[in-house]
Amino acid sequence: MNRDGTLKNAVLLVTIIVGLALTVAIGVATYLGYRYVTEEKLVSTDKDGVATAQVVAATLYGRSDLRVSQLSGVVQGTARSSRLWGWLNASQVVKAPFEVNYFVNLSRLDASDFRMSEDGRRIEITVPDVTVERPNVDLARTSLNNVAGVFVTRSAMAEMGAKVAASAQRTAAERANNAENRAKARDYGRQAIARLFAGALSAARVDAQVSVRFEGEAPPANGERWDESRSLKEVLAKAQ
Repeated sequence: MNRDGTLKNAVLLVTIIVGLALTVAIGVATYLGYRYVTEEKLVSTDKDGVATAQVVAATLYGRSDLRVSQLSGVVQGTARSSRLWGWLNASQVVKAPFEVNYFVNLSRLDASDFRMSEDGRRIEITVPDVTVERPNVDLARTSLNNVAGVFVTRSAMAEMGAKVAASAQRTAAERANNAENRAKARDYGRQAIARLFAGALSAARVDAQVSVRFEGEAPPANGERWDESRSLKEVLAKAQ
């Protein structure tokens, strides 16, 4: 085959590859767009065409984090709406119960996160810091729902409904993330993780006190020496 033929074949191959890539990209975009419209925008109905309460889409995920604390209470959310260039104003105030969970992701732990003291009587575990989950505000159980305004349009109610939910969630998140509550969650996390691993070590016949340190925290400055030469696997194997 001459040089011109080889060049033509190369151009043809590139054209085919580009065409296939564009076809795949268009197909993926079409599928994602269809899913978005179907799950988010279209009203789901039964076989008779009547809108019903139903699960439109759901995905089950595996998790390896440990819930170490929970903050619960009642939160107040507020919202305002304005129509007709500020001549038609409305406001809404709601109070609703909320919950916020604190987790520690244990899936990231490996043998390097465990250290044993030189005398073998204490094991220190370094774990990821506590993460705060998004608040769950139960607006279906509001104890107060005040709407004020001379004339509140349907679009204003929809706007304020979204704003008041966001306000309540933001306020609950601020409380959950303040320094005092994060410190308490870490304390609860230390206790829960220490109990969890103390039970496992006891079952493995390792008689050692368990302490927990979060990433970023300085190790205790008590002069105690730690044995860095043995991994957790070696410690457990010796106890068998």
